Amino acid sequence: MANQAHVREAPSSSVVYQFPNRTFIENLYVLPNGHILFSTLVSGDLYILNPQSLQPHPNIVASLNGSTGLTGIVSLGHGLYAISGGIHSSFSFVKDSMNLDPAGAEVIGIIPVPDTNMMNGMAALPNRPQTILSVDSIGGRVFRVDTKTREVDVAFADPALAPGDSPAIPFGANGLKIKDGYLYFTNSALGTFARVSIDDDGNKTGSVEVLTNLGSAASISNAYDAFDFDEDGNVYIAAHSTSIFKVTPNGEQSLFAVGNNSTVFKEPTSVARANDGKSI
Repeated sequence: MANQAHVREAPSSSVVYQFPNRTFIENLYVLPNGHILFSTLVSGDLYILNPQSLQPHPNIVASLNGSTGLTGIVSLGHGLYAISGGIHSSFSFVKDSMNLDPAGAEVIGIIPVPDTNMMNGMAALPNRPQTILSVDSIGGRVFRVDTKTREVDVAFADPALAPGDSPAIPFGANGLKIKDGYLYFTNSALGTFARVSIDDDGNKTGSVEVLTNLGSAASISNAYDAFDFDEDGNVYIAAHSTSIFKVTPNGEQSLFAVGNNSTVFKEPTSVARANDGKSI
């Protein structure tokens, strides 16, 4: 966790919890009460953690049977959350193993999403929160899933979502957020942070606009991952292997926290803003 600072000095950071074994934490979601939901790529368990407790420790809140790794988390409203998961393999999932699971304190349904090797970042449509968009990081597509009707289709595809010809990273679009009529996303293989306008149903209505990029060749140790916005529209992007970047609304990028060979952040994968807006 890093405190946001309005001055140029480095923000302070602290470890909330560290697993005793090597555990790939994939995604974070801050609940209204400040507790954190998070997924990992090593099991089908969804965890919850209270970062304000004296000795924070994660507890399993739900388990997705048949999944060996979980990716995206998004709120559907009314205490329900959608979680994507499947049978995880190296940098992908077994084809046709991906599912979308609406869950509260228990899993209430499983929606198969066929013909994909990786559902990654997810975002709920603002005017239809029961419908989510999820990016296919390998196929370069955005899936649309109606969690009430269980209908699944492809909202759109675009080369800007795909990994391209990158030999270093086999997956493209990663983090995903909707804000002010735009779908924002990072692309790990291409090293880009971009946006595209969408309508109320999640269909693409314009061309992809690249807002900023890594500034150097993307690799497993130099890649954008997931991100979050603050109340002023700034974006904080987790970047392998040790960095958090800040991108202003006009596309100016700066190193927000750590960087270089620091051990404070070990392969950061996700960013989530605290409810008070004072930390990420």
